[in-house]
Amino acid sequence: MKRYRTLGREASCDLERSGQGIVVVSQAETRAPNPSIIIFEIHKLKRTDSEYRAHWVVQLQSVGGVGQTLTRHGCVSAGSAVFAIAKAEKDAQDGFVATDTFDMAANAYWLKL
Repeated sequence: MKRYRTLGREASCDLERSGQGIVVVSQAETRAPNPSIIIFEIHKLKRTDSEYRAHWVVQLQSVGGVGQTLTRHGCVSAGSAVFAIAKAEKDAQDGFVATDTFDMAANAYWLKL
């Protein structure tokens, strides 16, 4: 949150579903006219192949345009929260190019075995 605010963005975090392994981070570029809101829905998933390791999936969403419509984009994933968030930030910067569905991203760790 602090890093986003340092970059001049308005940011908030919703921990309401953290007990379910879901945290939602929202950010908006406050210096831009009619700023869009970027939403990262971060999921911590239990891996079926390891009792002690987690797999992280970020569902990217945005709110913008004239009608302030919510648009659900693709998902990114990684073996740690830091890398999953970094991938999500990069995808948002690149114009939401990720095409993985939630299920594809949730099972992506199997490709690395």
